[in-house]
Amino acid sequence: MRFGAHVSSSGGISNAIDRGQAIGCESLQVFTHNPRTWKPINHKPEEIAAFREKAADAGMGPLVSHGLYLMNLGAPDREVPTGPPAKGKTRNIYRSSIESLTQHLEIGEALGLEGIVLHVGSSKGSTTDEAITRIGAGIAEALDAVPGTCGIYLENTAGAGDTIGRTFEQLRAVADAAGHPDRVGFCLDTQHMFASGFPIHEDGGIDRVLADFDDVVGLDRLKCLHLNDSKTEFGSNRDRHENLGDGLIGEDGFRRILGHPALQGLPVILEVPGSGEGPDSDNMQRARRLHEEGLALRS
Repeated sequence: MRFGAHVSSSGGISNAIDRGQAIGCESLQVFTHNPRTWKPINHKPEEIAAFREKAADAGMGPLVSHGLYLMNLGAPDREVPTGPPAKGKTRNIYRSSIESLTQHLEIGEALGLEGIVLHVGSSKGSTTDEAITRIGAGIAEALDAVPGTCGIYLENTAGAGDTIGRTFEQLRAVADAAGHPDRVGFCLDTQHMFASGFPIHEDGGIDRVLADFDDVVGLDRLKCLHLNDSKTEFGSNRDRHENLGDGLIGEDGFRRILGHPALQGLPVILEVPGSGEGPDSDNMQRARRLHEEGLALRS
């Protein structure tokens, strides 16, 4: 396993590598865009070069980014109001999402990223099948616009509301609709699985869950693992991350997960709160300890 974390890139994208090294990262996840605004960041060429050079010098990888939160490829392809009604502003969320995903791929190629972790989207009042068709078409359009090796990793959700991706069948349907099997992979989030009712914390639970994933999707297409404990109860459908061992998955659950043979070799990305500023060296040390103890249990 290549343990890493989601780290800040404030002050310049290359600073993310420094921050990752400071807490013991072997792999890394960053935002290449401000996650709460549509306007892309104009990364300077020297910052892109420094990011690549620092990552190479540190032997850090795989490197991934996370798509901005505003993207929703499941939204209907039409203008919708944004902001106060009196101002009359509208936006086509679907078209803006494709444009943003294309921008993510372009900067991903420039930075040498393996992939972009993507929240698949929500149906916004249409049927699930209609939303999946739109999502697949939007992903295909973005990939067609940006040739290269940077992929898109579809992430499972905690299952709230009309989100797509709470089941492996939905994730597979999106991938099938998108095509590009060489560039569309998957990222599983432990907190999201737990919140969606996958018994990954139970004795033998992760074995059953991954066997199901293999049957439906294929373990060969699993490219990344998000390692997060849960503040909320099993099956809650609420996305609330906790530090490793401090939540309801617990240390025993993580030993079972991290010891699973099929997960070895993956980039394992922490998205935990730490002491309030995100993943820290304490959580990184916990992850490595639980990994060693999980492997020992398996042997």
